[in-house]
Amino acid sequence: MSIKKIKIDIILPVLNESEVLEKQLRILKDYLNHNNYHSYIIYITVVDNGSTDQTQEVAKKLLKNKLLDNYIRIPEKGRGRALKIAMKKSRADVFCYMDIDLSTDLQHFFPLINGIIIDNYDISIGSRLSSGSQVIGRKKIREITSRSYNIIVKILFPKSGIDDMQCGFKAISREKAQILLPLVKNNFWFFDTELLLLSRKLNLQIKQLPVKWIDDPSSSVNILKTAIEDLIGLIRIRINIK
Repeated sequence: MSIKKIKIDIILPVLNESEVLEKQLRILKDYLNHNNYHSYIIYITVVDNGSTDQTQEVAKKLLKNKLLDNYIRIPEKGRGRALKIAMKKSRADVFCYMDIDLSTDLQHFFPLINGIIIDNYDISIGSRLSSGSQVIGRKKIREITSRSYNIIVKILFPKSGIDDMQCGFKAISREKAQILLPLVKNNFWFFDTELLLLSRKLNLQIKQLPVKWIDDPSSSVNILKTAIEDLIGLIRIRINIK
């Protein structure tokens, strides 16, 4: 009797990544092909939130070349919005999302999803701030901002127990995603924090995986704008979560 293989959907939210999309997908695909790829059925989904460059044309070419399994185009910007839509459309058993720059070393991919499939956690997350993690090449301002943010989170939510809310390397079971996604209001960068804080409210089990992380110097994330969004989001959650 054949055993049903678990389906994994790797979701990559992108915005104006036409110049690096093919290169990064080849790196990801090569890693999967050489590291136990056939233990699971793995799909790669690119969800494009508002690109104005040639990302759509490149993605369609990659679909034809089998470097990509799914491409979703949404007109509005918003990383959180993109992730919500991609997960709702997916039929996988486990959703894993990561940034297209692949800053988190791919050696952590299978330990991440096995945290759910084998260890029976509800959510599995990469952490750059836990003991055993390694961060390379990060600018001091980003390091200070990240650590300060997570300190604020621990002050406002002392029982959260999460070392790094913002690392863009997470996996969640389909069952728990269906419960959580309708509750998450943020459609941008605060999505990760809100997802985890709501998970704690519902007493879900979260695995934290120390990771090796290499900074992407070309990152276009607006630190000030994101910090303001995050602080507003934290206050909203603190008021609403009793």
